[in-house]
Amino acid sequence: MIQSTDKIVIAEYHESFAAGIAKMWNLSRDSWGGDTSVMTEEQVKTKEANNGNITLYLALDGEEVVGYCGLSEYKEDTGSLYIPLLNVRPDYHGRKIGKMLVMRALQKTIELGWPRLDLYTWPGNVKAVPLYKKCGFFWEDRDDTTHLMNFIPAVHHTQLLKPAFEKLDWYSSSMREIDVKPDGIKENGFTFYEYIWESGEVSARVRFERSGRGISLIETNDYLLELSMDHHEVIENEIQNFQLKLINKTGSPVSFKAEGNNQGRVEAVFEHDLMAESDEAITGQFIVHEGEEPSIWKTHPSLGVKVWVNGEECELRLGLLPKQPARITGGSKGNLRFINQENELEIEVENNLEEDAVFHLSFPVSDLVELEEREFRINLHKKGRKLLKVPFIVKKYGFYQPEMAVLATKENGDQLAFTCSSMGIPLKSFGQKFGGESKDYWHICNGICQVNIRKLDYKITAGRNESVNQPFAFFAPKLGKPFSTEFSKAKPAAAEWFADDTAITFKLVFKSEAFTGILVSLYTSLYGEGLVKVWAELINEGAERYENLFFSQPLYYDMQQPYFPLDNEVIEFSDIKELGFMELSGITENWFFADHNGEPVGFCWPKNAKSNPDGWQFYYQQETGFFESGDQIILAPGYLSIGAFRTWEEMRHFAGVESGYEKNVQHEKALIINRGNPVAKEQDTAEFTIKTYRSSYLNGTIDFYLNTDKNQTSNFSQEQELRVFKSSFPIKDTEPLSIINAEITLDSEKKQVRELLLVQRGNVRMFTEEHGGKTVYIMDNGIISLKGAPDFYPGLFSLTYKKREWLDSSFPEPVAKGWWNPWTGGMKTVPSQMSVFSLLKETSSAEFTSVKDSYGNEWSALAIHTKVVHHSIWKGLEYTQYFALLPGVPLLAHWVKAENAGGKYLLNEKWITDIFISGGSLKDLTLTVSDKGAESAYQAGVEEQSFVLIDGSRISSCRSPENMYVVRSKDNEFLGAYMNKEAFEVISERNAGLLAKPGFIAFDERSIEGRLLNRLHNLEFR
Repeated sequence: MIQSTDKIVIAEYHESFAAGIAKMWNLSRDSWGGDTSVMTEEQVKTKEANNGNITLYLALDGEEVVGYCGLSEYKEDTGSLYIPLLNVRPDYHGRKIGKMLVMRALQKTIELGWPRLDLYTWPGNVKAVPLYKKCGFFWEDRDDTTHLMNFIPAVHHTQLLKPAFEKLDWYSSSMREIDVKPDGIKENGFTFYEYIWESGEVSARVRFERSGRGISLIETNDYLLELSMDHHEVIENEIQNFQLKLINKTGSPVSFKAEGNNQGRVEAVFEHDLMAESDEAITGQFIVHEGEEPSIWKTHPSLGVKVWVNGEECELRLGLLPKQPARITGGSKGNLRFINQENELEIEVENNLEEDAVFHLSFPVSDLVELEEREFRINLHKKGRKLLKVPFIVKKYGFYQPEMAVLATKENGDQLAFTCSSMGIPLKSFGQKFGGESKDYWHICNGICQVNIRKLDYKITAGRNESVNQPFAFFAPKLGKPFSTEFSKAKPAAAEWFADDTAITFKLVFKSEAFTGILVSLYTSLYGEGLVKVWAELINEGAERYENLFFSQPLYYDMQQPYFPLDNEVIEFSDIKELGFMELSGITENWFFADHNGEPVGFCWPKNAKSNPDGWQFYYQQETGFFESGDQIILAPGYLSIGAFRTWEEMRHFAGVESGYEKNVQHEKALIINRGNPVAKEQDTAEFTIKTYRSSYLNGTIDFYLNTDKNQTSNFSQEQELRVFKSSFPIKDTEPLSIINAEITLDSEKKQVRELLLVQRGNVRMFTEEHGGKTVYIMDNGIISLKGAPDFYPGLFSLTYKKREWLDSSFPEPVAKGWWNPWTGGMKTVPSQMSVFSLLKETSSAEFTSVKDSYGNEWSALAIHTKVVHHSIWKGLEYTQYFALLPGVPLLAHWVKAENAGGKYLLNEKWITDIFISGGSLKDLTLTVSDKGAESAYQAGVEEQSFVLIDGSRISSCRSPENMYVVRSKDNEFLGAYMNKEAFEVISERNAGLLAKPGFIAFDERSIEGRLLNRLHNLEFR
């Protein structure tokens, strides 16, 4: 259907409008807080195909989409449709387009027979409140949200009001006062919303009661009908009174019939049929049976009365707040318990009666706990509250949920007996798994971990403690298409726990009403390590054959320090700037992860599932394919890690992602130098790229400093619609180890980025010489020279930078020195449990070679091969040490490759590298380290001392200006140093794999922070 006013047309959505909708959202950012996120046509198509709207109305000005109004079934409550999103492009404000869209959604609600239309807004959106109220909405007075309800559809569907509205127009005849504040007339604990209409001599007044969402009063020129009670709060199982009033204004007798319309737990035995001459006042009684305490988010249990006046029908309804005589809640502090440990229950008892009362609480005997006392007597004033502390001793692990017998004695001696089992306490410990139920949740416990399933809406949270409030949540899944939100408010057909050797599982079963015959079982398993598995089973119990069903699992995560796989890169997002799922696009793998302040959280979903951000939520979607009658399908699971995996690499591996070289992490607003390659060839310029991985356009400037000199400035604006900006900068005649400083301004953010660039020049000479009867292999790149002689020992005995020697060695023969005998010094790598004495028994050889790194850069290398034949532990091991140089660059790369492990299991072994440092005199050398934020310098050759080195530690000599940096490898487990009066040794340990990650030694006159040197980890070798 299309509706138009002037040149603005209201149309229903189809995919051809997707690009226009994306443009509308991008031009509306200032109306939503100035967000810089960018919406694309494809994102709109995906979102609208999966959002579950009944329909979507668009305001069109020619080809331009200028307004948006969704209409869907309200997932939080029954009996209502809902406007999930309403927007008018800012340059079209003031043209009543919002009114047109809302009125169209309201008309559709009436056409579909629904009684109510709801929407939410934010408290500061005061300019829209008059529009909403004129269109029939009432603003609910609540602190937790800004919720509006429109009852005009119920007015239209009420038969008794039809004669009045033959002469009244609900919009133009309205006499309601429009105030920019929450609505409501408060009487006896009830809140009423009142419509008033007048046109000439015709008038009507209708009241709706807030919690029951129904009509409580109707007044026209002919009648006044009202259902009333003295209290909104009612005590369960206690007889209550209500009043039904009729005022006959016609002057003639009317037939008046009324009867109780029993629904759910409210029972009213009530029936009247009479002729009313003038006024009638009828008192009736009802009772509310035991049940759950209602939520403010949902329609409350209601007293309903059907009324016929001269055959014209209406229903009057009052929502109730049923309560037990006392509200009893409580818990016990602590996450873990131990047998025979003393603990304490803290129980809050609140008197719900309208008078003082004495409450007698009796706890049953339990095999889980031993109570010091089981009987308690509490005196409480009207609406009073006390905290009761109950000591107990843990006797057995499990879920303690006592069914307390409670007797309330009123002042007049009347008594009310009831039971209360609202309090549930998990008695958790290591290796213990069980399930249990509290007032508002089902719980799954395994070890220290706990999963909570909220009964209100089946929201699932999980954590390594007892709190139900966690940063990650699963929401009720949706079945489609079109997608239905029925499972968020349906009652489960079954709920049960079961356990096996490794996990405890909770199962919820739902029967779909939207898809006849489909039985959906939702499973949640908790493993003791902190892994949560969620999956679903679908059974077609009906006769209908479905061509395809879609199962969508939504979730939310309050992200802190997150990593996402975007555009085939791993992106690290800001620790401090909030990230919403709507800011992500281009997810290329099936996982995400977050450090979350030391409590890591990760999630992975099935590889065959489609995943998409959707506003503040994220969902993954699976398909059944043809689904015949009698078919059963088990969908692939998703996995939530709550500390089970400690790094994104572990999470990614568990998700089943395989790749060649390890992924390097990019920042969310990445400055990429030389296409990510840390090495530049001899060239005049190098390319740089600045890229944002949030769904926003680049807007700002970048100032480039190469070493200490300002190199250039580049500008880019939002109007250019760039997410990637590329340019180049000159590097001719720059330092071989260059530091790039970039000052980047993006919108309101200013940041400084430092990167490392290795600039090659010249070549590497490789040759041999004879010295002391030994063949010496020499490499010289013009700035660094290294020497090794495998006949002496397998390693380097010389490493010079600008002709200054940095290695301490006994070449050409081993000697005894200090703690070591034999001692050769220099630099070498050996497997753990092998001494120099044993190493010298083995045969080693050397050769010059060239190797390529992961970026294709060619390095010149000295390869020293060692074959172990004598050592009892490592017999059969064949391994090669590589020492590699680039032309003109003050950097040595070194790593180990095992060609043959000799049948040895390497998992618990290590490669150990030691480097003995020379300075002419040991006392000329200084080790500078960062210790708790402050730099400390230690002179060598003075005393015996050991150190744990951190990134950025440096070694210097008082005889030269340069620093030596020993850069740990990516797989390094320990980097340390040892000094005494005879030696200065640097020691590195890494896991003994077949191929170790490269470590580096860099030389430079400047002070370089470790974080910058760690950029070298991007370089890997095969």
